[in-house]
Amino acid sequence: MLKILPTRSDEPIFWLMFGTGGMIAAWVLPAILVVMIVAGICPPGIDSGLLSFAQAKAILGNWFLALVLFGIVFILCMYALHRMYHSLHDLNLHSKIFWYICYGGAAALSFITLGLQLMIYCKLF
Repeated sequence: MLKILPTRSDEPIFWLMFGTGGMIAAWVLPAILVVMIVAGICPPGIDSGLLSFAQAKAILGNWFLALVLFGIVFILCMYALHRMYHSLHDLNLHSKIFWYICYGGAAALSFITLGLQLMIYCKLF
């Protein structure tokens, strides 16, 4: 008897990132925004508030927090652009180029964020 093995798909990985991004967008992002608003981030040159621009820059200079922020941005980008890709699919736009645009855009936005974080960490920004 010939056994036919099912083909493996990479779709569960994308759905895992989509679900994680939805949870971050629903729970973590609002909590971060509330903390930052309560802390009172101020523009450069204004020293009032609990968190000045220099203090926020120093916090982002921590390698662990930069890694956590990169993870949050990466997952949120994958979530948003995965949602856009499937919305295009619902509109009967079934070209492979949209897959490359959506997931390539998510990767590009994530690595731009990583580059900016490395610039802050290396004190270039």
